[in-house]
Amino acid sequence: MLNGWLGRLYQSQEPQNGLQFEARIAQRQSLVKQLHERQLDLLITTEAPKMDEFSSQLLGYFTLALYCASPSTMKEALNYLRLEWGPDFQQNEVGLIAADEVPVLTTSSAELARQQLHALNGCTWLPTRWAKEKGGLHTVADSATLSRPLYAIWLQNSDKHVLIKDLLKIDVLGE
Repeated sequence: MLNGWLGRLYQSQEPQNGLQFEARIAQRQSLVKQLHERQLDLLITTEAPKMDEFSSQLLGYFTLALYCASPSTMKEALNYLRLEWGPDFQQNEVGLIAADEVPVLTTSSAELARQQLHALNGCTWLPTRWAKEKGGLHTVADSATLSRPLYAIWLQNSDKHVLIKDLLKIDVLGE
């Protein structure tokens, strides 16, 4: 989902300015710790910051839909594949999996979840734009879409505050 933004960042930057970008998935507490330790300057996340020492900017919203591999399929006929969208997302899983059940697959990779939909007769929440680009996916017949926020978070006293603000002028969601 951030591929377009990363491409625009690299195109807009001079090679000698020494910027380094990392795209990875990690536990929230690990990323927050890296911000505090200045190992990470900017975090793009779906969860609002919960600490006063962080600055944040709402970058926009993206849409998620529940997808499966076959058309006209109902939720009850499918196995749930959990794509990790953060702890605040679990409320959206009600009705897809019982509280005492474990998903057939849990992953932080949308691509892996997509590839396993057919084999596991599954469904998972995917960004709608990304799913359309990939093709071959169908929305689950009795499901709705969800709108999710995207935030940029950085330390208030970061020495890279000006650079971060410049980077965030480049449209992240590219819509």
